[in-house]
Amino acid sequence: MKIATILGSPKENGKTSQALTMLEDKLTALGHEAERIWICRYTIRGCIGCYACMANNDEPSCIQKDDAGSLFQRLVNSDAIVYAVPIYFFDFTAQFKAFFDRHYCLTVDFGTPAASSMLAGKKVALLITCMGQEEGNADLAQVIFDRSMNGILKCNVVGKHVIALSEATDFAKRADAAAYKLVREITTENIEFKERER
Repeated sequence: MKIATILGSPKENGKTSQALTMLEDKLTALGHEAERIWICRYTIRGCIGCYACMANNDEPSCIQKDDAGSLFQRLVNSDAIVYAVPIYFFDFTAQFKAFFDRHYCLTVDFGTPAASSMLAGKKVALLITCMGQEEGNADLAQVIFDRSMNGILKCNVVGKHVIALSEATDFAKRADAAAYKLVREITTENIEFKERER
């Protein structure tokens, strides 16, 4: 299985990256391919709301010439996608939000009864880290993710995990537990059973 993982943090080695690495290590240990997209390494401009992308339903397109199009093609070519992002000021990071807004170019025949997307049916999951509690901190981002992924892009949201209190001493233990759950949700493999067999 080919899984695209997206790190939406401006920090390459922060808590979100650590949690995502735990997930990627478990996926690759089971023989899956995990390919990370580091959003902070690319130039991705914000959506300008021109709807030019609606003129081409065959591939991700945008009049803006930046790195978003090639990244979207990688998502289209994957079997599953994991979005990993920290919460900054009660929402997604600015870097991730620009990329997430640009997903609009993946819609097909938007506004018609046959509306779909280039990611329709694809398994997607969300991994959030935040310094505070989940409630009143990471809940808005989860609602936005659900509405965009389920409602507009017609994806199959298989998991959402919030690793709150990221500065607490037990962060790594909770991140590892979330990674195990995500592996089971994405691949439907019982990873704990497989590891006991070794």
